[in-house]
Amino acid sequence: MLLLSVVGGWNNYFLPLAMISDQTLLPVTVGLNAWQVQSNSATANSLVWNLVTSGSLVSVIPLIIAFLMLQKYWQGGLSVGSLK
Repeated sequence: MLLLSVVGGWNNYFLPLAMISDQTLLPVTVGLNAWQVQSNSATANSLVWNLVTSGSLVSVIPLIIAFLMLQKYWQGGLSVGSLK
């Protein structure tokens, strides 16, 4: 349950987009979308797309670390639910 909460909070997009007006406080997902929108209108598309893909990779690293740390609990919860 903790792992799903972490992933859900990390990938939250619409609530911060609607509620936060300060650009410096926006989460990674909203910033990546802003870069992607900028890349559609930029003349040097390859440079901005490189930023978007590298930013996406960096944003996934904490989730991978969280999954690796909580993997034993994840597997334990799946096996408990399968027993009668």
